[in-house]
Amino acid sequence: MALSDWSLGIPLLSSTTVLAACLCFVITLPLLARFVPARKGQLPLPPGPKIPILGSLFYMPRKEEWKTMTAWKKQFGDVTHATIGTKSLIILNSIDAVNDLLEKRSAIYSDRPWLPLIDLIGHIDCDFGYMPYGKAWIAHRRLFSAQFTKSVLPAYYPSHRRAVLALLKNLRNDPEPFVDHLRLHSGQLIMDVTYGMQISSSKDRLAVLGGAVMDAVSIAITPIMWIINPVSFLQWIPSWLGGRNFARKVRGWQEDLHTLKHIPFNMVKSAIKSETAAPSFTARLLQEMDEQNPDPEQETLIMNCAAASYMGGSHTTLCVAHIFMLAMVLHPAVQSAAQAELDRVVGALRLPDFGDRAELPYIEAIVKEVLRWHPIAPQGVPHRLNEDDEYRGYRIPKGSIVIGNVWGILHDPAIYADPQEFKPERHLDDGENAAEMDPTRVAFGFGRRGCPGKAFAMDTLWLLVVQMLAVYRIDPVPGAPARAAFTSGGITHPLDFKCAVRVRSENARALLEEGA
Repeated sequence: MALSDWSLGIPLLSSTTVLAACLCFVITLPLLARFVPARKGQLPLPPGPKIPILGSLFYMPRKEEWKTMTAWKKQFGDVTHATIGTKSLIILNSIDAVNDLLEKRSAIYSDRPWLPLIDLIGHIDCDFGYMPYGKAWIAHRRLFSAQFTKSVLPAYYPSHRRAVLALLKNLRNDPEPFVDHLRLHSGQLIMDVTYGMQISSSKDRLAVLGGAVMDAVSIAITPIMWIINPVSFLQWIPSWLGGRNFARKVRGWQEDLHTLKHIPFNMVKSAIKSETAAPSFTARLLQEMDEQNPDPEQETLIMNCAAASYMGGSHTTLCVAHIFMLAMVLHPAVQSAAQAELDRVVGALRLPDFGDRAELPYIEAIVKEVLRWHPIAPQGVPHRLNEDDEYRGYRIPKGSIVIGNVWGILHDPAIYADPQEFKPERHLDDGENAAEMDPTRVAFGFGRRGCPGKAFAMDTLWLLVVQMLAVYRIDPVPGAPARAAFTSGGITHPLDFKCAVRVRSENARALLEEGA
């Protein structure tokens, strides 16, 4: 089922079921406490969309959540407060507010809220992106980050090159199912880097499994799921109204995650024992352990970090590459300008590579604009405030769910003129505004919760973009116009569209053969 088929993120439930659950929620929780006037001398809460008793429940968006949250900035300011039940949601709609709270006060804003479906599926135990801030999270992040420092990144270049070359050849052989080829590329790259394994089909079991796991994550981190616990609702829902279907779906999600964690990890362990293990993130860490006195806790830590690498890396690579393809279809002039730069700097006798990066500023600008134009996690991943705070004359209660509205910040007209337009040239200014304009400071998260694989992700996207543009024209299909439309949810991608992928020249065709 496509992500666009989910409304509130609860699968296979009727609108009657959802309404009944919401009414139960409204009646049973102590909402009135939220509307008692502030005590004398107590700072007010930030303004936001709410009505007595019901709070913000009926203001919460069901689709394209990022646009609704961005619109709240005009009405309530760049720090907005919403309430559902006893929970506070703080939306930060400016880079200043994000920097002041999630960056400068990261010591108290780096926790994660309890996300019921994420917990139920099992991600909190293994994916440090959703773990509470504490010793376990620190241990996982430290281990993971050490494998993606700038000094380590060149070791992954061969994997990048293999995966992109395979993508280019697959597009030459059968260009129409380009999304399948993008999915295979992302799976090949991350499987190679993480486990040292090669996959040859987008229908490979582990490739399919990774996609299924991340589709479930997208549902589980949809904004309405930050607030509402569907599990507690469904305890009261009879099976004939959908409760049984939900339980079955959750069991499937749990099994998928367990399989994805253990199967490739155990394959690497077996390969090490037989001395056939290829170089990889997982093999390197396992081989550094004391073979005579293995540490089960360290082994679990490695397994968790490997799974987090595969889940996050493969899905995000696919989504960003998909957005790049859409941008090229919609903006042929951008594509022509990029190819003119490539022809001038690299020529037609070889494929561009990492050594050319500094000489290709327009390609770099395209990569940045892809991240800005439609970030794949438009609302970001929520933070949790672990003690009471004050900001701009407002109080922010302990336990508040705090988000930086990534899409809203990256579409702020005060920073980006014509923010809805795809304009790579906006990133060519290397003056005093360059840092402020750089979307990577927003698109990869904030503070201590920022993505530790950011530099690797930028390498991935850059090589894919530069070699795709060196070899192919990506054009619209006559009679099937594409449009800038995206799925809703915590992780988004373009709605289905068609494009014509054609080899640019005979020289480009020859490069594919030479690359083999």
